[in-house]
Amino acid sequence: MPELPEVETVINILKPLIIGKEVKKVEVYYDRLIQSDINVFGPSLVDKKILNVTRYGKYIFIHFSGDLVIISHLRMEGKFRYTTEQNPRKKHTSAMFFFKDGSFLAFDDTRKFGLMFLTTEKEYQENPMIKKLGVEANKVKDEDLPFIIKSLHKNKAIKELLLDQTIMTGIGNIYADETLYATKIHPLTKGKDISDEKIIEITKNAKIILDKAIELGGSTIHSFHPSEGVDGRFQEVLTCYGREGDLCPNCGTRFHKIFVGGRGTTFCPNCQVDHSLEKAIGITGPIGSGKSETLKYLAKLGYFSLNCDEIIHELYREPHIKAKISSILKAPFDIDNRALVNNAKAIMINNKDIKQRVENYIYPLLEEKLIKEINDHEKVAIEVPLLFKAHFEYMFKTIIVLQISKEQQIKNLEKRGDNVSSSKKLNSDYAYDKNNPKIKIVTTNGDLEYLYHQIDEIVNA
Repeated sequence: MPELPEVETVINILKPLIIGKEVKKVEVYYDRLIQSDINVFGPSLVDKKILNVTRYGKYIFIHFSGDLVIISHLRMEGKFRYTTEQNPRKKHTSAMFFFKDGSFLAFDDTRKFGLMFLTTEKEYQENPMIKKLGVEANKVKDEDLPFIIKSLHKNKAIKELLLDQTIMTGIGNIYADETLYATKIHPLTKGKDISDEKIIEITKNAKIILDKAIELGGSTIHSFHPSEGVDGRFQEVLTCYGREGDLCPNCGTRFHKIFVGGRGTTFCPNCQVDHSLEKAIGITGPIGSGKSETLKYLAKLGYFSLNCDEIIHELYREPHIKAKISSILKAPFDIDNRALVNNAKAIMINNKDIKQRVENYIYPLLEEKLIKEINDHEKVAIEVPLLFKAHFEYMFKTIIVLQISKEQQIKNLEKRGDNVSSSKKLNSDYAYDKNNPKIKIVTTNGDLEYLYHQIDEIVNA
């Protein structure tokens, strides 16, 4: 659906083309387009001159002599088309304005959701469609903020509230996603849980984004174009909307897509954290650092415990997943066949693109499993060796990062019978964001009581 920047682009295109044109006749081919008296609509406009084209929110106003005004909304895919061709009507043309100079203004609408309403200069702003609209989202003033703050402090998802045209008008699906991403707010966050300061930040980011979109002629998305042969360019700089599966430019996490109020919604789970999800403890660290022992201890403390390696192995056993991995590898794969597993490892070591494709496929499946378990249990502890690589930080309230000396790491690996001849296994320098407040460092030196003491301090803090 065209939003405020696209509608602004439409009127900027129309103004130089149709202002001053006199109407010879009007033909309506789809009666439901006209929301006022259809028998009055066309005849009233004959011999009238177009004086101006204006806009409020997503509504277009065409001003005629005789103090007449058409209120129009493009809805999903409606568009105005100015032409001088001799046979201007097309398959999806809903109405046609014939001008005395031989030119035409068509309203084309493949979905047939657009509307027009004939009224007067005196009454058009008082029309219920217009009167209920909130302040334009790119023109919010300080005096508008108390109303906006109060209206957004509701027990509804902020994404739904931003689409409510009675609060701020002009924001649709595209610019709601972009605004929430810029403000680092999860789209499912309840409006009542957002601070006044953050709401003010939302209004500021909305203005910046909408003004930039207007400058670039709006967004040409799917089948919407502001006019025939005219495309906006804002879609070229969209940071979030429609980029499901792409990497977030801020943190490298893959953008997710969910549905909020029936609308597709794209967001970055690490930049736009769902704080209701933040209740689990994540355990990570280099090989042989004591992750399994930490998980066992948390299980004794009453935490529902999960091991990601075990979950991934179970996923690999599902026939359709096994088949997909084999397809990516271009080789047979079976997690319970050591020779095939070793062959898969060799393929991925030698081909980083294949390795990335395998990870891009399996990580979202693992992610889905983990989120379900977190939602289903009050106390959850999860061992996630590749927590940071998979960008799963957002799932956890606390992340225990185990640190270990190389000497102790060798002892631990030898104790469990691992071959430690390969230096690649001895990765005691585990990379993580040291500024992340969720991270709690636990040092392991072979003393289990010392390990348990550190964990107790973390869970009891």
